[in-house]
Amino acid sequence: MSTLTSADQGTRDKVFALPEICERISRSLNGKTITSCLRVSQAWHNSWLPTIWHTIDAGSQWDHPSFLEALSKHGDLIRILKCMRYDNIGLLFNDGNVLCKNLVTLVLPKTTLVNQADHARLVRQNPLLRDLSVTLRDRAVPIHEDVSSKYADLVDAIGELRFLSRLVLDENETLEVDTLETILSKCKGSLQELSLSGAYFPRHPFGPGDTFASGLLATSDSGSSADVEIETKETFGILSLYLDNVACSQNLLLNLVSRFPQLSRLSLRESTEISFSEDFPDRLARRCPKIKYLDVSLKEDLDDDAIANLVVALPNLQHFFATETYLGNASLTALAENCRDLTVLDISTTYGIQGHVIQQLLEKCWGLRKLDAWGVDVNVGEMMVEAYKSQAGGHSSQQDLQGRWACHGLESLAINFDYDDSVLEEDDQQQHSPSQARRFIYEQLSKLEKLGHVAIGGSLQEAETDDAEDHDASTGAEEEVASGLDADSDSESEGQAFDASDNCSWIDFSLKSGLGLLSPLKDLHTLYLHPGHAIGVPEVKWMSKNWPNLKRIQGLYKDGHEEVFQWFEKNRADIEIDSD
Repeated sequence: MSTLTSADQGTRDKVFALPEICERISRSLNGKTITSCLRVSQAWHNSWLPTIWHTIDAGSQWDHPSFLEALSKHGDLIRILKCMRYDNIGLLFNDGNVLCKNLVTLVLPKTTLVNQADHARLVRQNPLLRDLSVTLRDRAVPIHEDVSSKYADLVDAIGELRFLSRLVLDENETLEVDTLETILSKCKGSLQELSLSGAYFPRHPFGPGDTFASGLLATSDSGSSADVEIETKETFGILSLYLDNVACSQNLLLNLVSRFPQLSRLSLRESTEISFSEDFPDRLARRCPKIKYLDVSLKEDLDDDAIANLVVALPNLQHFFATETYLGNASLTALAENCRDLTVLDISTTYGIQGHVIQQLLEKCWGLRKLDAWGVDVNVGEMMVEAYKSQAGGHSSQQDLQGRWACHGLESLAINFDYDDSVLEEDDQQQHSPSQARRFIYEQLSKLEKLGHVAIGGSLQEAETDDAEDHDASTGAEEEVASGLDADSDSESEGQAFDASDNCSWIDFSLKSGLGLLSPLKDLHTLYLHPGHAIGVPEVKWMSKNWPNLKRIQGLYKDGHEEVFQWFEKNRADIEIDSD
C-alpha cells in the first residue's frame, strides 16, 4: 500500500488551501463526499468547511439540535441562506448576537408583525446582501390595507442595503405601491432586478398604479384605453421585471414600467386578466424601447396577431418565450423579419405553425442559439417548397438550393419534423419525396456543427405504397445495407450510406436512413429519441466513434434493445441512458 510522505501531504494541503480549487472540485461532488473530505486532515477540514456551509437550505433541519449547534460555530461561513415559509428566524440569534453576518443571498420566511423585528435585524446585520426575498403578509391585516406603516422597520432596513441588486417581493397580497416606491427610491443606486410575481387574486393591491406612473398615465374610459401626459417622476434603473402568475390590468403594467425606461427583461409568464389592446405593444415600446427578453408563456388570452404586434414593436428581442400560447405563422414571420438578433426562442406546444414559416425563420435568424419547438409539428415538404423557391417565385433544381439554414451557431434544437404530402401540390409531391425530405433534414442538421442538444420527433404521414411486395423487397434491402455497415471502419462512404427508398422509415436515426450524414456534429452531448427510433448496435457504435462528446441519450428503452444496453455497459458506461 502506497503512503504519502510529509512533503507530499504538505503539497496536497497547499493545493486544497486555495478556495478556487475547492470550489471547482465541489461542483462535481455531492454533499456526502465533501463531508468525507473534511475528515482527511485538519488542513482539508479547514479548506472544505466553507464549501459545506456556503449554501444552507433550512426547512426540516432548522430545529435539529446538531444543526443548531454547528450553526452557532460556523454561521459566519454561510453566504446563501434560504428559509422556508414558517422557519423561526429567531434561532439565528444567540445571546443577542446574529450568527450569520456575511450573507449575500437571503430568502426570508414570511414576515409577520410578530417576527418583523428579527427580520429587520438580520437584514441590517448583513449589509453586503445582493439578493433578498421578502413576503409581507399577516392574517390580522385585511387584504388591500396599506401595510407600509406596520412594516416600516423592515422597509427601512431594506432601504439601507447599498449593494442590493435583486429584490423579490413575491406573493405580497398587501404590499401597496407607495411602499414599493419607497423601497425603490432608497435602493436606487444598486437595484436592477425586481420580482412581483404570485399576486393572484381578484384585485391587485397596486390597483391601476396611477400614483406610480411617470410621464405617461395609462387610463381607461368608456371601454377604450389611452395615454395621458403627466408629470415626469424619478426613474429607477430596473433592468429585469418579473410579473409571473399575476392578475393585473394592462394599465397597471404600463404604469409600472413607465418608471423603468432601461428595462431589458420582462416576464409575464402565466399572468392573467391582462387583455392587451391593439395599441398596447406601441405603448409598451414607447415606455421601454430596450426590451430584449420577453416571456408571455402560458397566456391563453394572447392570439397570434397580438403576439405578432408585440414582436414588431420590440425589434431588439434576443430571447422570446411563448410556450403554450396561440403563437402561429404571423408571429414567426414577424420574428424572422424584425428580430434578426434573436438568440433564444421557445415556442414549444404551440399550434398552427406551417413548415414554410419555420424554414424562413431558420434562413433569416442567423444568431439563433436555441430553438425549442417541441410539440410543434412541422411539415418538411412545406419547408422544402420554401427552400427551393427561386427568386422569381418558381422552383429551382436541388443543386441550386436557396434556403440553407443560416443559424450555424445553433446549440440546442427540439422540434417535430413530419412529412405529409396531402398538403402539397402534385409537382411538389414528385419533387420532394419522403426520402428527399429525410435527406434534406439530415443535410441541414449536418451544417449545424455547434449543436450540443438535439431532440427530433415526427412521423411519416405520406400514403402507403400499393405494392406490398415492393415494400418487403425494399425493407430487405435496407436491412442488408444496415448489416453491411461497420461502425469501426474508417470508410467515410460506409458511415454515410443512405437509402433513397421512400419506404424507409422516417427520421429514425438509423444508419440506413442517413445517420452517417450527421458525423460533423462533434459537439453533440445530448440526444433525445422519439418512440419511433431505430437505434441498434451498429448505430450506437457509429455514435460512439463520431460523436466524442456524447454523454446522454434520452428515450432509449431496454425492452427490445437489450443488446444496445449491453454494448453501452461494456464499452461506454460513461454515457447516461435516460428512459424517462
